[in-house]
Amino acid sequence: MSVAPITCHILDTSYGKPAANVACSLYYLGPLIEDAGNEEAYEVKDKKPFGMARTNEDGRVKNWVFRPDLNADEKATVGISQSGEWNTLRAGIYKIKFLTGKYFFEKKDSERTFFPFVEIIYKIENPPDKHYHIPLLLSNHSYTTYRGS
Repeated sequence: MSVAPITCHILDTSYGKPAANVACSLYYLGPLIEDAGNEEAYEVKDKKPFGMARTNEDGRVKNWVFRPDLNADEKATVGISQSGEWNTLRAGIYKIKFLTGKYFFEKKDSERTFFPFVEIIYKIENPPDKHYHIPLLLSNHSYTTYRGS
C-alpha cells in the first residue's frame, strides 16, 4: 500500500517516545483563501472528517480510512479516486484533529493534560507537492508543530 499524500507523526516528549494509538481525524475545510484581508474567509464552518486513523506503534499515520458515505464530489474535492485510492492531493485548507486527552487518559495522565485535543489547520497550495507531513511534538502541557518533510 502506498503512503497517503498527507501523513502525520506524534512524538510524546513527556515520555520520550512515539505516541501510539492516538485517534486522528482529517478534514477538508474549504478552498484556499483568495482575499487575505477578508476576515470572514477565515471562519471555519462545521465539517465532518473525511478520513480517520490511529497512530501506529511508531506514532505515525501513513494511511487513512475514509468515511464510507463520501460522495463522488467530496472524493474529487480532496483527490480520492472513485476506487478509493488517494494518490492525488488537491489544493485547499485542511485540518488534522488529534485526540490528545484520550491518549493521556489511557496512559493514566488525564489529570495532568491541559489540551483535550489539538487541531492543526494548514493550507495546501496549487500545484501541491505530492506529500505533506504534519509532525506533532506533544507533552502534557504543550505542543508544537511544523511543516515536515
